[in-house]
Amino acid sequence: MTVKANKFKAIASAAGDFSRDTGGAVALILGLTAVPIILAAGAAVDFYRVGAAQAEVQASLDASALAGAAAKPGTSSADRRRIALDTFSANLEGGFANKLAGDPDVTQDGDNFTVSYNGGLPTTLLRVGGFNQLGVDASATVRINLPARAEIALVLDYSASMTQYSAGKQKYVTMRKAAIEMVDGLTNNGKNRDIKFGLVPFSHNVYATLPGGFVVGAGGGNWSGCTYDRTYPYNLTANAPDGSNRSKWGQPRPVDFGDYREQSSYHCDGYEHNGRGYLANSLQVRELSSDHSATVSQLNNMRPYGYTNISLGVAFGWHLLEPGAPYAARDHDDDENKKFIVVLTDGKQTAPAFGPGGSRDRFDGEGNLSKLCSNIKSGDKITVITIAFALSDRATENRLRNCSSDPGKHFFKAENSNDLTRAFEEIRQQIAKSIFLSR
Repeated sequence: MTVKANKFKAIASAAGDFSRDTGGAVALILGLTAVPIILAAGAAVDFYRVGAAQAEVQASLDASALAGAAAKPGTSSADRRRIALDTFSANLEGGFANKLAGDPDVTQDGDNFTVSYNGGLPTTLLRVGGFNQLGVDASATVRINLPARAEIALVLDYSASMTQYSAGKQKYVTMRKAAIEMVDGLTNNGKNRDIKFGLVPFSHNVYATLPGGFVVGAGGGNWSGCTYDRTYPYNLTANAPDGSNRSKWGQPRPVDFGDYREQSSYHCDGYEHNGRGYLANSLQVRELSSDHSATVSQLNNMRPYGYTNISLGVAFGWHLLEPGAPYAARDHDDDENKKFIVVLTDGKQTAPAFGPGGSRDRFDGEGNLSKLCSNIKSGDKITVITIAFALSDRATENRLRNCSSDPGKHFFKAENSNDLTRAFEEIRQQIAKSIFLSR
């Protein structure tokens, strides 16, 4: 036993000696491996920071190039440069503004007005490896005084729920103000006549003026009144009616107030709304127009009324942007012209719509919305932008998200009026970049 114990002591002693002898080597190895570990962590952090800085710089350059190029005709190059630099500084205020090294450069080559940035962002952990700065490079070019061509259909929910309050304001009032600011901002307060706006205020019906031959039972000449959707599958296309009643728009049948609740989705002036109809609330389709003061005037006059028929509103918005009858938009082959539908709703589909097999209920309307959006986007000629405003129905929210051309970019969820104001401003900037920027 003694011999074994001594052997164990010897082994333990030898192990201790080995541990002491190798301690310095382990420390050296750990020291050597710490550098690449720190560098790897630093790279992840600093490359994330430089990506965020790049995005901020690009957005600021876009805004500054647009501001400089949009200055009134006759503005000197020096003044355009000052406007651009001031705009860049204002847009970059906060965030990485005080961390970036370098200033933007402004150049003008004929009608091309360019603001560029070639600088860098100081690193944090990468300094351990001797990397003190990562490059940030971006540019934006705009044609000076180039008439921007665009057609924009605003498909706006004017159902009664839009009278509710959000952030201390009625929802439709916030929507109206944001829409007017978009019109004014994109048209330089009405001066740019190459940008056209159309309006589709929808509730349970859409009030429109159409050729009589396009409406069941309307006869010749033009017809004005409330419509409900065409029969399936005509209500999923932008094709004009082919002469058959199935391809035409319907018009409300006379209302017997005794059966009001059964027929409420068919008529304009419901008993429960005290006879206030679409015309009384200025809720009629406005064709694409460059008369921006008239567009703003209608936005100011429109008031909510009725229920919600999202799919019918989207269908009319699509028709507004098509070059064929019943309306007359620019041709899709006009590469200089951009087309947009902006759809806003605060509720789910409550009005019925025609579905396959002759069915007609609100669930058909929900399915029609998904199919309509897919058909609109299939031609890749129209950008669909959607807004869910204080919307508590998850299924409708998902339909709106999927309806947009790019859910990560063109879908907006506005929980309240303040969110909606910010959403419209971002949409305005997106459209402006698409129209004006040539980068």
